[in-house]
Amino acid sequence: MTIREKKTIHATRLTAILSLCVGLLLITGCRTALDVRNEGVTALNRGQNELAVQKFTEAVERDPSSARNHYQLGRGYLAVNENVKAQYELEKALALRPNEPELTPDILDSLAEAIYRQDMTANLYAFLEKQVKDFGTTRDFLRQGKYLAKAGDPDAARLAFRKGAYFAAPNDPDPYIAIADFYTAIGDQPEAVTALRYANFVDPGNQDVAERLRQFGIVPGPTVTEAPPKPDLLK
Repeated sequence: MTIREKKTIHATRLTAILSLCVGLLLITGCRTALDVRNEGVTALNRGQNELAVQKFTEAVERDPSSARNHYQLGRGYLAVNENVKAQYELEKALALRPNEPELTPDILDSLAEAIYRQDMTANLYAFLEKQVKDFGTTRDFLRQGKYLAKAGDPDAARLAFRKGAYFAAPNDPDPYIAIADFYTAIGDQPEAVTALRYANFVDPGNQDVAERLRQFGIVPGPTVTEAPPKPDLLK
């Protein structure tokens, strides 16, 4: 076989391989881990939870170094009530969070839910306390209050919510909305309304607060605002 013949055979094989690759790309597309993850988010938003888990699993396989991929897989597992698996993936996401630090609060919220669902009260308390010590943001205290309330400890929940309000920015309604939810859940409507009045004062244009007031039969406006007192953490 001549050199020219060998080159011709090689070129023919190369052309065939390239044609096969192009065909596969046309069928599957150049899908990245981000593309697959976004497909999972869409599925999760539509309530297609099993499909979402499949998509997020594929995203993790494509890029296991992404905190966001593990976080979304954790959310997917929560949606199908696979809480141990959810905790595992969320802890991976937490370990990788320096790559995406803005994701940390969302990871912690989902991780608290995963631990709570497993009825591990001592672990839940320790986890919540660690976050307020490590970060100490308003969101950390509100998360603590929410799950202490769900765990059946309303007194500790009240203190956590109070701390959340204490450290909040002057125009942040979130602590008062969370407090209103807490009092609504335990059937204390007057305290819930008072908290919403505080929220309406610090953020008058907040439509969520306005709708919550309407649910109590109160028309939002300047007359239903009330300046929140600075909480006394010693009480």
